Amino acid sequence: MTETELLVQDAISKICGIETAQLHPDAILTELGVDSLAAAEILVEVEIRLGRDLPAHLLRRLEDAQTIRAIAAGLDSGFGSSPSRGPA
Repeated sequence: MTETELLVQDAISKICGIETAQLHPDAILTELGVDSLAAAEILVEVEIRLGRDLPAHLLRRLEDAQTIRAIAAGLDSGFGSSPSRGPA
């Protein structure tokens, strides 16, 4: 997994209480019980872990992402490269 995928995986694990071993990068998040409220909380957790706010256009794109890999790819493309981690 990429650094960004691991960041997203950790955020999902924290918010949803799902063990990271169960979070395959291509698993459909709704099938794991991630609803829209949890998805919003996950994006806030990602912002905290990055140490910066995500741009509104990127947030809108990420809302439609259904997998860890898709969220990570959206983050990477939204920032032009892997987003650097802020203080955790």
